[in-house]
Amino acid sequence: MNFPVRMISGAVCFLLVSSIASAQWNKRPYTEWSPKDTQKVLNDSPWGQTHAFTDMSNRFNTGPGRNPTPNQTEEASTNYLNFRIRFLSAKPIRQALSRIMEEQSNNELDAQTAARLKGFIDSEFAEHIVISVMVDSRDSRGQLPVARALLRNQTAGELKNNSYLVTKGGQRVFLIEYYPLSADGLGAKFVFPRLVDGKPFITEDTGEVMFVSELSSQYTLRMRFKTKDMIYDGKLEY
Repeated sequence: MNFPVRMISGAVCFLLVSSIASAQWNKRPYTEWSPKDTQKVLNDSPWGQTHAFTDMSNRFNTGPGRNPTPNQTEEASTNYLNFRIRFLSAKPIRQALSRIMEEQSNNELDAQTAARLKGFIDSEFAEHIVISVMVDSRDSRGQLPVARALLRNQTAGELKNNSYLVTKGGQRVFLIEYYPLSADGLGAKFVFPRLVDGKPFITEDTGEVMFVSELSSQYTLRMRFKTKDMIYDGKLEY
């Protein structure tokens, strides 16, 4: 399968961190987004969310917990494993990734790279929905190497029966292809069909769609996205 994201494989490498910046993606062109704006789009927006697991394995030699609700005392001693779940086939996510590339070059990209990034942003995903997953942590030890190995070593055959998109009404589409975590900086890529019986699987009327993937007995990713919030430049982006 040759979906458009492979156009810039290897071109974008960066460290992603979360942000609590206010939403700016509909207020000005993406070329004017600040670093906080781009991180907001990637990690806390209608197209990009974070599923956090607690990881206290270094301190207590235990496995990860799920969905932390830390208080200030716990915050200092608890490490978090952050799975960044994004609709890579949604234009705002691709714009945010491209914006980071521009910022890293001090807005002085060479012509070839600039053209590749523009092609990446303008790519059409007529047949596929692509969810990308990255994982990061403030502590490079603990469960982070384990989580990255899961994303790096899994195959479509191993994931196809327990990775799917499901609507609020219960309709599901299952994984059709998987591209493992690599050095391209875009994350592991979960590919789903965009059309079911010739019709879009997701529409504005869908209401809510959830991404589910059971990576292992310890890590099952679940993240909900609301379609009413996924309108960008007058178009439903996913």
